[in-house]
This record gives sequence, structure tokens and C-alpha cells, in this order.
Amino acid sequence: MIAAGCGRGAASVPPGPAAVQVSVTRDYGSTRLVSARAAPGQSALNALRRVAHVGTSYGGRFVESVNGLSGDRSASDDWLYFVNGIAPDVGAADMRLHPGDREWWDRRYWRDLVQTPVAIGAWPEPFVHGYDGHRHQVSVGGLGCASRIAGALRTDGAQVTSGTAPYRVTVETFAQAGQGLADWRGKGLTVSLTGGQVMVYRGSDGLQPLPAAHALIAGFQPPGAPGAAVDVVVAGDDQQSACAAAAQLADHPQLVRNTYAVALDAEGGLLAAGGRQ
Repeated sequence: MIAAGCGRGAASVPPGPAAVQVSVTRDYGSTRLVSARAAPGQSALNALRRVAHVGTSYGGRFVESVNGLSGDRSASDDWLYFVNGIAPDVGAADMRLHPGDREWWDRRYWRDLVQTPVAIGAWPEPFVHGYDGHRHQVSVGGLGCASRIAGALRTDGAQVTSGTAPYRVTVETFAQAGQGLADWRGKGLTVSLTGGQVMVYRGSDGLQPLPAAHALIAGFQPPGAPGAAVDVVVAGDDQQSACAAAAQLADHPQLVRNTYAVALDAEGGLLAAGGRQ
């Protein structure tokens, strides 16, 4: 069944930041296919239909194709989506959008990582608008340079607190991160850290070391329901590399747009985005 959108019966898109940002990509965000605005107050599926031609199955509840690009079940390629960088545990027909949300659809290889609960590619979300209409306080800590991220998030409208919070951003060294980023499958990490070495998931080519990487930015979901808590880790092999990565995230958020996680050089330059070959 093809559900053609492109405006038919579409709700009015509000001006300014209240609009929903809808992005469609393929291959872990490596190719952008659609970038548009939609009205809040509708389902994620209907918002996608407003900006693209959508083919569905299972009674219209599962996205099979977008603008003619279909999933390929035999090749383990399908359409998956995030809202504010969080992978919902409900279908897009049941996910209600709120003002300022970022909806992102990506056709990707999923055989190794069926679930990637958190992607950093909607930054500064979910730290500004939260998830499913629920905003959360944000704790930013670790190295002193984390204050740069805290300031940027405050400017964007996040509720940054000096205490503990369910949404956290931590700037630290690889030694401080320890084994917290090693379980790449369990946490759905496309960029991970094993024995102090940055590892990048390359889709069907698997997990590979990246010796040139001195820093990474990755997010994961602590145990619990989607959106209840989020951790984003900015880490480097030393304090200088970690702070360079933090400065890039604070000052140049477009660096991580439509990525799942990233590996960086010592100056904060992008070397690889997780999942991309």
C-alpha cells in the first residue's frame, strides 16, 4: 500500500522552532534523502507522509519504503526511526510528535545491531525537548571543559542542573570511561572503546579498530524505558583530546548531524561516523 503525502490534508506547519524537523537518510545517515518541516500534534508516521511518499505494510503501521526506496529483509536493510535521537519502542503510527521534536528515519543494515537506542545525530536533542513531550533536567559533568557544553545547552533551552539528573553528558578521558563503552552490542554503540582503543562499527563489514582516533562521542540508554534516561559520553585518550571533542560538540553541532556516534582526531576533526562503510 502506498500512502502518498506531500501535503494532502496536512496540518499547518508552525513558524520557527515549534515545527517538527523531519529527516530521511540511508546507510547510518551517510546520504540525506529528505529534510523538511512538519506540524507537531500528529503521529510520526503521518508527519513522514506529509513530506514523502511512504509505502507501508501490516495495516499501514510498518514503513516499507520512502520515496520508492524499499527495505530489503533478505539483506537485513530496513527503515528505522528516532525521535530526538531516541529509538521509540512503539510504532510510528503510535508516536505523537511535540513542538520542536526531531524525527529521523534511516534505512540501514541491522543484522548486528537491531537496536541502537540512542543516536547523537539530533544534538542538542534530547537534552532540550526531551522525549514524548517530557523534558528532563540535564547534568553536565566530568572535566572542567564540560562547562562549554553546559553553556551551549543552556543557550539552546536545556534545563541544566548542577545536581544529578536522568539525562547526562560526561566529558572524560578513556581511562575514566573504563569499560563503560566496551559493550557495543549490548548498548547499541556504533563507536565503542576497548582497551583504550576506539572501535568503529562498519555495518556489514563489522567492528574495526581506528588507530588514528583520539576521541569519540557516543550515547546510550541506561536500563529502563526509552527516554527515561540518556547518557552521552565525550571521551578522549587524554584531557586535551576530550576537551577538543567537547568544544566541537558545543560550537559545531552540525558535525554530528544525522550520525549515530563519531570518532574524532586529537583536534576534534571527524574521522568516522559509526555504521558507515
